[in-house]
Amino acid sequence: MDVLAGIVKSVLVIIILASFMEVILPEGNLKPFVRFAIGLFLIIAILNPVLNVLFEDRSFKVNLWDYQLSSEEQEKEILERGNHINQQLLNSGNNNLHEKVQGQISALAMLVPGVKEVQTQATLNDEGELAKIVLLVQPEDPAQLQQEDNEVKGFLEGGDPIQKLSREQIEEKIRGVIHNLYGFKDIEIEIEFKGG
Repeated sequence: MDVLAGIVKSVLVIIILASFMEVILPEGNLKPFVRFAIGLFLIIAILNPVLNVLFEDRSFKVNLWDYQLSSEEQEKEILERGNHINQQLLNSGNNNLHEKVQGQISALAMLVPGVKEVQTQATLNDEGELAKIVLLVQPEDPAQLQQEDNEVKGFLEGGDPIQKLSREQIEEKIRGVIHNLYGFKDIEIEIEFKGG
């Protein structure tokens, strides 16, 4: 009776998955292959328990469909492998996110008048959250950022000056753009200018 209940349960799960696959797959050449694979799963789900009852003394490779762990050590090993793979995927995702955020922040900072180039280094904490942002800013004209004249000119498309921006104003505008877009409140933003 348990064998029959197991067969019915397996067949029902496969039928539900098959129905779901039929709904989400687009019309085309892929549906016949999916139907074929589902048919194979149905055959395995029915034959596996029957063969196990008929040939109790033999072990079939088909048992992988119904695989159950035989000891706690195996279960622990599989969980550790799964956690390791999960951590690798998480680290890969964090690295990609890290690079994209750095590129986006650099591009945003370059929109501030008087900024020619920006290099961004973002630091992540142990949980993968952004902890600190360091921006190295190359102004449009480094000669205008000397100690005695601490101003940079911003220009419209026609070349007319908008206003003269001091180093502090540039920093304030960069911080404002980053805070407004990303909403970073507890993240330290450090801005350094190339050439002092």
